[in-house]
Amino acid sequence: MASDYGLNFGFRRSDESVSVREGRFKTPAGSTLKQGTMVEIDPASAGYLKASATNVAMVTGFHGLLVQEEVHIRSIYEQPQTDSYDLTVCRANKLSVIWGGAGVKFWLQNTASVTRADGRVTAAVTMVDLTTGSPAVGDTLSWNGTVFTKTGNSSTTNVVAKITAISGTTYCEAILIN
Repeated sequence: MASDYGLNFGFRRSDESVSVREGRFKTPAGSTLKQGTMVEIDPASAGYLKASATNVAMVTGFHGLLVQEEVHIRSIYEQPQTDSYDLTVCRANKLSVIWGGAGVKFWLQNTASVTRADGRVTAAVTMVDLTTGSPAVGDTLSWNGTVFTKTGNSSTTNVVAKITAISGTTYCEAILIN
């Protein structure tokens, strides 16, 4: 499950024939948006992204999964990135990409709070709610403004993805529908 996107999000299949990467937009200054968050182009701030609203219908090219591939690149004046925990949150006011496209397969993992060997505490991260509504393989996911959640049925307009694998309440794989 390891990837260049941290411990909570990554791709299982990012087939070039189905994936769409939209633009080079910046994450908002002061933001704490996580890799894999559902985002959209912010019409109020040209060149920036914002977290998508609750139950938004995904439109490829406008909405999608937040990916900041250059998150590990630091200037010579910044502390070097040392491990996967640092990759979870996208760097504010830095370039990012919106990933979309029906068929893109991704994974989401919830992680518990961890006290590191040096005493630093890494906060818990929830990417997908796998405790409400008994989600199972074949169910659909929507975005509630904070995390992905089970959708009532696949005919609703707010469907983002379909679950293809699930493990307890901490891990799932899904395929984007739009």
